[in-house]
Amino acid sequence: MTLNDWLNVALRNLAPAAQERMTAEYRAHVQDAMTGGLTEPEAVATLGDPAQVNRALRRTYLMREEQKTLQLDNQWVWRAMTVLLLGYGASLLMIGGAESSGPLAGVVTAVTLGGTAWCLLRSRPDALRNYLLNQLGGWLVNFSFWLGWSVQAWLGDPPSFGAILWLLPALWVVWFVEVGRVVRRIRRTLTLGGRA
Repeated sequence: MTLNDWLNVALRNLAPAAQERMTAEYRAHVQDAMTGGLTEPEAVATLGDPAQVNRALRRTYLMREEQKTLQLDNQWVWRAMTVLLLGYGASLLMIGGAESSGPLAGVVTAVTLGGTAWCLLRSRPDALRNYLLNQLGGWLVNFSFWLGWSVQAWLGDPPSFGAILWLLPALWVVWFVEVGRVVRRIRRTLTLGGRA
């Protein structure tokens, strides 16, 4: 197998910055091996199975399509969830009553956290900011309901589906682990492009 054939498989669909960096590194490795006396196919064989290398690189760096999607100023989930929260809060204020104090506390807290997060994230690179804000938008709605139900339970009026008060935080842990994994891939890819 030639180096170009190997690179076509191993670097397929990676973000351009990752492709450029990995191409340079693998070419240097093969060149060093060939300087040491190996033929090109022998040197390429030392790189391993290109399909396995591609899987490992996809876990480490962004794919081309992921990067294109994240580069768009695409924060529609964030915007939609913020509007949803504000609408929900407004409806709670209009309905009024003591029973809306728990949900209203959840909305106010979620909107406050969201505004703070937006201020902190607005200076981040586009791809990272867009991803984090969209993930945060969904989480804030989720958090708002959870906090509202928790306040209701604390005030003595627990929701009939009280198990969700324990289930949602457990799901958040899984969610945050996945978000952290994607953020690391975004940062690695942006670092290769010199933009982090």
